[in-house]
Amino acid sequence: MAISLIMGVAAPLSEIWFVKDYWRPETVTGWPVSIEDFLFGFLVGGIASVIYEELFGRRHANRKNRKHHWSWFIVPTLALFLISFGTLFSILKLTSMYAAVVGYLLVAGVIIYWRHDLWRDSVISGLIAGVAMFLGYMIFLSFYPDAIHRWWLLNNISGISLYGVPIEELIWAFGWGMVIGPIYEFFAGLSYQKARR
Repeated sequence: MAISLIMGVAAPLSEIWFVKDYWRPETVTGWPVSIEDFLFGFLVGGIASVIYEELFGRRHANRKNRKHHWSWFIVPTLALFLISFGTLFSILKLTSMYAAVVGYLLVAGVIIYWRHDLWRDSVISGLIAGVAMFLGYMIFLSFYPDAIHRWWLLNNISGISLYGVPIEELIWAFGWGMVIGPIYEFFAGLSYQKARR
């Protein structure tokens, strides 16, 4: 629940940059940033943070035997993302979507570097997030087939798509999943044990 709330708040904040050069979706309120952004962040953040544990039957080991408590690392990790994103977006003029993906991959790299045991959680969560995003778009585009052409700023992205879904969306979901999947375990210093049957 905590990850869902944090991501629910973070999504509208990040949308401020995405609407500048990536897309301009129609919203319920008519504003560029709207309640849909909170709902998206809340749902996607919550799902991505637990999908690995649920699909593979993984549970946290005894909390008393934590490998290390990494909560002190929250601020440096957030700073790494913001500095990398800000540098790529504002100084090097990279599109916000690409800057975000690079930032996610850097943070995922830090998580995996310090906690080698979380690499599987990170990669699998990223892959599942990418697949879930693709399936979600397949459903969405069946109702709104013109949405990509109407809302996305197609001149600012690669033009590569998978069944009409911009490849940037899938790469973004992979990077996002790589970070969100293991982030709680990383900061709390928790490790997994095989669930007992």
